[in-house]
Amino acid sequence: MLVIGLLYVATIAVWLLLVRAPYQPISDPFLAIMEVLTLVSAPALVGMLVAVHAFSARAQQVFALAGLCFGVLAAGVTMAVHFLELTAIRQLAQADEGRLGYLLVWPSSLLAADYLAWDLLVGLSLVCVSRVFVGDISLSRARRVMALCGILCLAGSVGPFSGTIAWQNIAVLGYAVALPLAAGLIARAFRATVPATAAA
Repeated sequence: MLVIGLLYVATIAVWLLLVRAPYQPISDPFLAIMEVLTLVSAPALVGMLVAVHAFSARAQQVFALAGLCFGVLAAGVTMAVHFLELTAIRQLAQADEGRLGYLLVWPSSLLAADYLAWDLLVGLSLVCVSRVFVGDISLSRARRVMALCGILCLAGSVGPFSGTIAWQNIAVLGYAVALPLAAGLIARAFRATVPATAAA
């Protein structure tokens, strides 16, 4: 998750440096790279949440399981959206020039589905799993950053709901910036902490 997040941010940074027009929709090849990274990040997110569930103590397992369920839903939705964008939509764009740009500008059904995944479902998932990390300072750090990620994602859903889509950038800070950092802290906490159970 940390590596994918760094690649995602690097792709946006290179696009901004080359295009120098931040208010225009991101175009290929940068958009295609981001789509592929998002496809890869979805199963990585599920893997991380499975690891958190295995790591959790019995008292926190209900939060870990709820977070895993929300995460699986988010992964399924976002993988469907980005698979469609990488395949059928691009083929439709070749047949009907400009269609791709239309579908990737708010409001659109595909963007709404993706915001559902990353704003609401990932937000709920991260708030839930943040409750798993109790104990020493490394776990406390992971908990705080994970909770912050979830809150930022949930707050960003104000954008799609209100129609003022600029507010959705709050969620982007959560899942594109804070989540990779949280994943790094979780990996560090896993290395530093004895699992709660023999099975974990």
